[in-house]
Amino acid sequence: MLALFEELFLLSMEEDRGRIASYAKKSLAYGLSGAMLAELALQGKVSVNEKNRLEPMGDELTGDAFLDEILEEIRASEKAHKLTYWVSQFSERPKKLRERVGDRLVETNVLSKEEKRFFRQPPSGEATQAAEPSKFEVKHRLRAMILANEESDPRSLALLNLAAASELLGLIFTPDELDFAGRRIHEEMLHFALEDSVMQTVEEIEQAISTVVEDDDD
Repeated sequence: MLALFEELFLLSMEEDRGRIASYAKKSLAYGLSGAMLAELALQGKVSVNEKNRLEPMGDELTGDAFLDEILEEIRASEKAHKLTYWVSQFSERPKKLRERVGDRLVETNVLSKEEKRFFRQPPSGEATQAAEPSKFEVKHRLRAMILANEESDPRSLALLNLAAASELLGLIFTPDELDFAGRRIHEEMLHFALEDSVMQTVEEIEQAISTVVEDDDD
């Protein structure tokens, strides 16, 4: 199973060119940053306290070196910070962040890398078959959940919420679908957040991303 930030990266790819879609570059780093925090929240490693500060939960790590690096940085902080701080902190070097996520997908044979570009198909001469879903499989799953009224699952809903906050829903839906999709995602997210404290944290991460993106646009 791919992490939320890996799926968001895939959705942002122009697979024929091996690069991030041009309009996605500006806000993708914020989305990836928030998706990393959401992944930790879904795994029960972080939560938001009553003062709207992010704090670690328990002492165990995730077992994922990349996520554990992020978790350790949160734990090492002298004080608890707001979500907007961490979204900005982890997106400070957007190019490096994109490369690290892309390299993770290369390591698991989801993508291949040629001259700093990432492609779906493996390099010539290799017959590696990726077991993880492709960009179009991820996109199909998300579209079916919203447009075909299929049952929502928390991880897919979290991914859609993160994409919406990052102004990247256009990677998934056509222009004439965006209004409906945005409303449905919002309604489903509110429903889940009212019943699940973890999804409430994910919703607060979405709000933090939106705030950072808006500040960047000013």
